Amino acid sequence: MESFVQGWSLTILLCAFIVLVFLAGYLHVHRELTWVRALTDYLGYASVGEEPSKPSLEQQVIRDEAHAILESKDPAWQQRQIRSWQMRAQRLEPALAFWVDLLRQLGLLGTVLGIGLSLAYTGSDLTKLLGPLAVKVWTTVAGLATSILLSASFAMKLTAWVDAAEKNLEAWDARRKGTRA
Repeated sequence: MESFVQGWSLTILLCAFIVLVFLAGYLHVHRELTWVRALTDYLGYASVGEEPSKPSLEQQVIRDEAHAILESKDPAWQQRQIRSWQMRAQRLEPALAFWVDLLRQLGLLGTVLGIGLSLAYTGSDLTKLLGPLAVKVWTTVAGLATSILLSASFAMKLTAWVDAAEKNLEAWDARRKGTRA
């Protein structure tokens, strides 16, 4: 067990876990961004009275939801549905912040955990601790690198798409209310 903790084995295991968390975060943010893009595109077309020429599956679902909103006679239900779209779009940026922060924290936790376990095996002999410490720092590097990669992949896109979705949703809702009156 001592060789597992003080060697590369624990570090590789922790780095692999960080990469798995990164992939989960990437897929989650990507899926939600795809939905926000579909909402933005569909509502942009609908606001000018057109339909997308080849709607994506997400756009088809949004189209069906939009038709249900337009056909409903219950204004409270309509407003709840529209508000659910707004809330889903607005949750995208905090979701990215959550995953980025989690990756950083996991990297630091891996380093601290590795140092703590190494101290348990080496006792107070600091010369024996320097080798494992140098290895465990790589979990911090992995956590920081994956958080930077995730942030760089989505940060600027998210802000633009969420803002566009909000504007298109407002325009579509105003047009919907105007046609009902």
